[in-house]
Amino acid sequence: MLRAAGAASAAGLLAPDQAFAQYFRAATREIYPPETIVTCCGICDSACGIRATVTDGVIQFLQGLPEDTQGGGALCAKGASAAALKYDPDRLKYPMKRTNPVKELGVDPGWTRISWDEALDTIAERFKTILEKHGRQALLAVSRGRPEILNRFYRSIGITRADHNDMCYGVDIIVKKYMVGPLTFAYDFENSKYILLFGWDMMARAKLTLARPLAEARKRGAKIVNFNPQRTVTARFSDEWYPIRPGSDLAAALAIINVLLEENLYNREFVHNYTNLPQYEERIRNHFKTYTPEWAEGLCDVPAADLRRIAREFGTQGPAVAPIHKKTPAANYANATQACQAINILNILAGTIDRPGGVYFPRTISIPALDTIYPPPAYPSLPSKRVDGREQIPLAQEGNYGMFSTLARGMLESNPGQVKGLFWFGYSMLSFPDTKKIIEALKTVEFMVVVETMPADACYFADIVLPNAMYLEGSDIVSRSYRAKSPSVIVRQPLTSAPFETRSTGWICVELGKRLAPDYFKKPDGAWINPSEVLDEQVRRAGLAENFAAFRRLGIVSRSAEFVPATTFSPPGGKCQIYVPQFEAANGDPLPVWVPKRDEPSAEYPFYLITYLPGRHKRNSTQNNAILNEMEPENHALLNPATARRLGIREGQTVRLRSRAGSIELYAKLTETLRPDCVVVPHGFGHVSPALTRASGRGACDNFLIPSQTPAEIWAGRNFTGSGAIMDAVVAIDPL
Repeated sequence: MLRAAGAASAAGLLAPDQAFAQYFRAATREIYPPETIVTCCGICDSACGIRATVTDGVIQFLQGLPEDTQGGGALCAKGASAAALKYDPDRLKYPMKRTNPVKELGVDPGWTRISWDEALDTIAERFKTILEKHGRQALLAVSRGRPEILNRFYRSIGITRADHNDMCYGVDIIVKKYMVGPLTFAYDFENSKYILLFGWDMMARAKLTLARPLAEARKRGAKIVNFNPQRTVTARFSDEWYPIRPGSDLAAALAIINVLLEENLYNREFVHNYTNLPQYEERIRNHFKTYTPEWAEGLCDVPAADLRRIAREFGTQGPAVAPIHKKTPAANYANATQACQAINILNILAGTIDRPGGVYFPRTISIPALDTIYPPPAYPSLPSKRVDGREQIPLAQEGNYGMFSTLARGMLESNPGQVKGLFWFGYSMLSFPDTKKIIEALKTVEFMVVVETMPADACYFADIVLPNAMYLEGSDIVSRSYRAKSPSVIVRQPLTSAPFETRSTGWICVELGKRLAPDYFKKPDGAWINPSEVLDEQVRRAGLAENFAAFRRLGIVSRSAEFVPATTFSPPGGKCQIYVPQFEAANGDPLPVWVPKRDEPSAEYPFYLITYLPGRHKRNSTQNNAILNEMEPENHALLNPATARRLGIREGQTVRLRSRAGSIELYAKLTETLRPDCVVVPHGFGHVSPALTRASGRGACDNFLIPSQTPAEIWAGRNFTGSGAIMDAVVAIDPL
């Protein structure tokens, strides 16, 4: 069993607290004066600036970098408590291999410590054998494509990669690409006067780079209107909150578009000069005629009069913006594609695409890519048939993002036995919809490698575990894209060395590359690629400094530039597209149509399930952090008191939630802040591994309730960009 006091074979590998006692010793300030080091956070893509205080090699304090406009001199709880992850005594410390061939959740793998050479040689040998016997389609990486050196490793051996983007911003990538331009989360709230939110709990999610400007906008008198089934922190902060029916954001957005077009309340100068409305005007106007506020009221429970008034205000009290952020709404429901289309149309009609008060494209400093600095040989082609079936959804294929929502069904049903070797990098099993199916799927893999900082549940299925360094121990150059009205690049540098035998991602990739695809990891002179030298060259070519050491001393480079709004746009034709012919050509909808959510309440499952990401945690990765665990140790089933009375449930009672996918048990917590037909389960909890001494056994995983999908089911729901539909579930509630 993966636990701190494990079997003899694992002794010392997952050691008790005293293994890290050296890091908690009192620093002798008289001998070792405090050192201030600038770096940036790696919890999320905001990359807020950090000013770290380090004494005698020990991190004493992390705080926001005052001169950094991204974080505004502050850090959220996750960023400020990151040293608790670095010094977590539960961290993985050495490479390990299993000795027990039985792979089951909760069954001791019989870990034994091995050297890095043995671990890397074993991985290379096993992957080579799989490639020779079964071809590239038999290898799979469950991993993001960053950093670049990791992506080069995958491409060098032609490995198919799956990631979580169908459950995040993957849909929005495609929709924005063909409607307005590249993916962006940059919103000019500082100059907004009307902000329309569809479910995004911005104030509680703790992205300071967005929450702070929203708060400032409201102080200056901007109106904030919020559609959300739950009265979240942001809903309470808003001027108006509407407890909309789950999955009906699309209906409300279509109705607002209807009024904007019928009453000609859109920004005529922008729309007629920078969009394709003039080319398709008759089709566009006719399409939206039937989507009246009266029609929408019956679907979304927002009064028609309010929808009509909101539309008029949105069209006349601008600059107005309707922000989209990652899974909200791009992945929540099976109608997420159409919802993203409709919300992008709202911003187009408001005339605030790359305009003050709206959504803008980040102004960034381009960092030369690894493949530019050291051009590789031609990469092998990827297998045409993916185990997740992504090739059956052409627009998802074009977006080059993974499909967690279809992966387990592909491994078990569509393509059983296809995956022989699996490289699992930094993801939690709890991230997958229909979690019991991914557990069954992992049992079918012959050889699995897990690269992790913590002894996560996925380690139960690994043959080799590699201990990874974390971001406070690594080096990088981060060109920021959140709120980047002017270019800004910040350093990521080690605050202290990586402990024990943990290694950086770059080091791991180069060492595996040497063994599996050496030609891709050599410089033109034949020497091996060194990640440190890559950073030197990137800094020099980007004009940031002479080398990375000089850039480390600078910490942050910002270049002031006047904001010049775009006059040409990247979609085909150089204009924003309301009507999208490319969607039509891909058997999708050129204009958003009403599509209901996938799962609707029934007599068997009468309640909508709502999930959300708590602001104190980063998905499934921080529940073992001692500070964050103390703040929020577990999740609950949140119920409306009226619902609880009807079902005979009291505060703190254990309840069972059942869906067509599975069931979980949680303590009930009663709150007036949600609709009576809903139950809310915060995401990220339910870890099993006893080696996670704080997180293990606390709460339950909401994803056991979320159904998985097949490509055929996705098409049947007109979900033509492949949304993961990660909140599209209905449940029954049983008191226990």
